[in-house]
Amino acid sequence: MHAELTHLTNNTLETKIRNHIFMMDTQASAGGDNKGPSPKELMIASVIGCTAMDVLAILKKHKMLPTKLTISADAEPRAEHPRIFKGVDILFVIEGAEITSERVNEAIEASLTKFCGVSAMISKIVPIRYRTQLNGQEIAHGEAKFQI
Repeated sequence: MHAELTHLTNNTLETKIRNHIFMMDTQASAGGDNKGPSPKELMIASVIGCTAMDVLAILKKHKMLPTKLTISADAEPRAEHPRIFKGVDILFVIEGAEITSERVNEAIEASLTKFCGVSAMISKIVPIRYRTQLNGQEIAHGEAKFQI
């Protein structure tokens, strides 16, 4: 894996990964130009992107593709430096008539205990908690626990 970045202005960074180019920045109130997400925001997106790919692959293996999958995450940085997150809270919202709560729980637990490398790295320092809703009903909650 390889990534490169080039400083453009203020805190604006052009980032290249493979043939994908995107901006990283900070909000104007933090000295940036608000041209892209911050590195910490990208970290949160990486956590939910990684687990989404795991969950989809596991559900697909069981021929249970959701009609809707939304994953959101919130993380609050602590006040002192280094300003690491106090924790990451993930909400999985899944819909699908043929999807069972057992398979959803199995997929999410497998992702957040075995497969998601991004969560595995981050959870060693920051707790990752999750809640799961299936077809409008909360069916589970828990915390990422990896044995590394």
